[in-house]
Amino acid sequence: MRKYPKKIQKMRGTRTCGYGRVGQHRKTGQRAGRGKTTQWKKSKRSFYLKQKELGFPDPDWIMGKTGFKRPQDMVRLSKVNAINVKDLDYSIENIAKKSADTYTINLNEINIQKLLGRGQINKKINVSVNKASKRAIEKIEAAGGKVTLLSESK
Repeated sequence: MRKYPKKIQKMRGTRTCGYGRVGQHRKTGQRAGRGKTTQWKKSKRSFYLKQKELGFPDPDWIMGKTGFKRPQDMVRLSKVNAINVKDLDYSIENIAKKSADTYTINLNEINIQKLLGRGQINKKINVSVNKASKRAIEKIEAAGGKVTLLSESK
């Protein structure tokens, strides 16, 4: 029984054991690693690009990870457009109908879902909106107006 195969036994003592340059027989160094390592970026890149040209879908693992997936609890599923009482007071003359001394407006028509209570209001306003904060309702009613919540009426 031999300790080494016949070729190796003959080559013992020579520097490269019959493999040419030093390093040509070093495990997987020449071919950019085993399996799904970086070989798709190096030695097999031309093969990969040709497959892409032919229209084959590329597996996700070929070119590495990309992007960042945010945890679901951080994702806001729907954005609510809101307006403050002070902004409504400032721009009411341009966007609402006036009858006598009272302005009437439906905020859903201008794509606003919520009314917030920041700021002061001096005009009488009748507002129809999906949602409104308590402070916004208090301020509008204190100025002589009225808030109609559309979501409750449905």
